[in-house]
Amino acid sequence: MVDWEETEVPKLKEQLITKILSEMEKQGLSQGEVGRLIGMDRKNVNKTLRGTERGVSINQLVRIANGIGLKIDMIIKRAKK
Repeated sequence: MVDWEETEVPKLKEQLITKILSEMEKQGLSQGEVGRLIGMDRKNVNKTLRGTERGVSINQLVRIANGIGLKIDMIIKRAKK
């Protein structure tokens, strides 16, 4: 069984949240406005961006990022041994 805390997933989520919050600030967007842009309740946007919910998926973060005009590129490399 994979221990998600030992993977890069938490770090990736943290980086996405940081970028999203920075972009929201640049655009002067509230969580409510972001919710309206992507069809998500403000309360759910808040929970997602706090990053404290274990159930927050990368999909939700990408949805928010795309909704505020951010494009996400991925680079996949072989893990160092």
